[in-house]
Amino acid sequence: IIIEGCVDYTREQAGDIVTLICAGMSDSDTRVRRASCMALGCIADELDDEVACYHEKLMPLIFSLMSDSNEATVKYALNALDCILESLGANIAIYLPQLMERLVVLLDTGAMDVKPIALSAIGSAAHSSGEGFAPYFGEVIARIKRAMALTGDDDTLALRGVATDTAGAIAEAAGREAFRPHLEETMRLAIEGMDIASSGMRESGYCYFGVMSRVFEAEFSQYIGYIAPHLLDTLRMDETAAFEQDIDDGSEDMENTDDDDDEDSPFKVNTAVADEKEVAADAAGELFASTGAGFLPYVEDIAKELVNLLEHYSETVRKSAIVSLFTFIRTFHKIAMPEPWKAGVPVRVPINDNTAAMIKLVLPAVLEMWKDEDDKMVVTQICVELRSIMKDVGPAVTVDC
Repeated sequence: IIIEGCVDYTREQAGDIVTLICAGMSDSDTRVRRASCMALGCIADELDDEVACYHEKLMPLIFSLMSDSNEATVKYALNALDCILESLGANIAIYLPQLMERLVVLLDTGAMDVKPIALSAIGSAAHSSGEGFAPYFGEVIARIKRAMALTGDDDTLALRGVATDTAGAIAEAAGREAFRPHLEETMRLAIEGMDIASSGMRESGYCYFGVMSRVFEAEFSQYIGYIAPHLLDTLRMDETAAFEQDIDDGSEDMENTDDDDDEDSPFKVNTAVADEKEVAADAAGELFASTGAGFLPYVEDIAKELVNLLEHYSETVRKSAIVSLFTFIRTFHKIAMPEPWKAGVPVRVPINDNTAAMIKLVLPAVLEMWKDEDDKMVVTQICVELRSIMKDVGPAVTVDC
């Protein structure tokens, strides 16, 4: 757990830590095995590349613990596996047959809270192995489509959400032509999932739509008319309403507390909605960049909502809004297919009206929020985006700022 605050120091100790964890994963005590798997997951989440270097030690132990009699140990082992898989690179080919055999069994017969983790690991395996995943594509996509159609309690919807995410990973691994026969059905199921009263389902949907737009590019434009209204609904969602409803339903004894008198309290928010907005903002940029002209009817309205998110209380939401707004500028410029820009002012190669209008909407808002921004990662992202957009568009970006 402490690694989150000392990643750089821990990186130098990775070998010793892995040796210690391996000993724990082989221990006869269930509690020690479970704790070791939990520790491995935490370490691998922060130091995935470093931990993956020890795959020859770790993978046999993880395979063994995937059949452990303790369900919690299996879950933690799968979590650790999921973190490691995408950093294995070409080495995943060594383990893929045994890995897929065990993961499919867990997906079919495992406990309900194990199945989503197993399915997520399958997605990571697909992403890491790329074309090497082809022999497993048929059996996996059939199971994914069944899971994407599930309805029921929260655990069932969690599996459906992971299945929607994994469908995107499978599509990227398999490629456009291999996945095309499954596009219509999986899109129908993903769009149906957007109508379920669940932020998690909508998050999964947006992730899936963003990935599919990268895979199918302009061909994906046929679905934008279904997706864009959902994006706008999420970006405009009131985050205080759901919180206040929770208070009304379960905290009557809090009605007379002094804290409740502060209507402007920053704590009266629904963090699930904030997470949904972050993913929606990311998806908006992906969709416009990938589909181009097919997204144009919705660009203005969505861009205005993204500008509003620059003042959001969550730094991750602000960061996602910044990235997508600069993606909008870049995409307009790409669509216009201008001549290469030339250095200096006045601007010698003019930009088109749409690009200019987007710059006027985005740059003043970003520069204004930058004055008071106190999160280092957000400031870093602003600098990265400014450097990138000036390289792509040239001096026209800042000439009026």
